[in-house]
Parts: sequence; structure tokens; C-alpha cells
Amino acid sequence: MQTRQTVRRSLLAGAEALHSGKRGWEVDRAARSTIAAGGLPEYKHSFGHHLSRVTHDGATVLGPRWERYGSRPDGIIEAGNVFAIELGAEGPGYGWVCLEQDVRVTDTGIEWLSMPQAELWIVPASG
Repeated sequence: MQTRQTVRRSLLAGAEALHSGKRGWEVDRAARSTIAAGGLPEYKHSFGHHLSRVTHDGATVLGPRWERYGSRPDGIIEAGNVFAIELGAEGPGYGWVCLEQDVRVTDTGIEWLSMPQAELWIVPASG
């Protein structure tokens, strides 16, 4: 249960940090520090990516300043940008726990493009 709650809290921390004028790495840092504070291992991907006609099209990445992302996490987020925000972590006793939502940046924060998932479902592995 704690793993699911930590993943959700971390996604919401990143969502709270996502607004125009921020840089991509600042948003990622909010989610990444929350998941670390919850005792889960660091996830090995960005917190989110821009959505447009071509997914992962090279616009601002909501990710850490890792070499593989180049300068994309330094991009400035603008109102009207649309992102997939996603967070996954390895949870003891669960395996991979992941949550992804699509959002649009507004002048005052974000707009959820679908109803945010409040509960994480456990899908048992088939034997």
C-alpha cells in the first residue's frame, strides 16, 4: 500500500510544480525528491514528456539534467503545452508500480485532460 501511495504523492508533487515559467528539470525534481523521501528507489526515466503530433518530439522534457536528455530539461514550460506526466517505481512486494496522466499547462497551473486516477490497481501476475 505504501508503494502505491508514494507513487501517487510523487506524481501529484510533480503536477503541482508544473506551471508556465518553470523549467522541465524543476518539475522532475519535485516528483523525484518526493519518491526518494518515500523510501523508493530512483526511477530511471523522466517525469514527463511533451505531447504533440509526434510523441516525444524533442520539446521540453520534464526530466533530470542527465546527458541522455541533452538540454531539453532546461526548456521553459509555457501555457498551452501538453504533457504526459508519468511515474513508475519498483515496489517491494508489488513489482513495477506506474501512474500516467495527460495534462495541459494553463496560466494558473494545469488542467487534467482526463479524470485523474485516484487509486492504483494491482494486476496479479498470471501463473
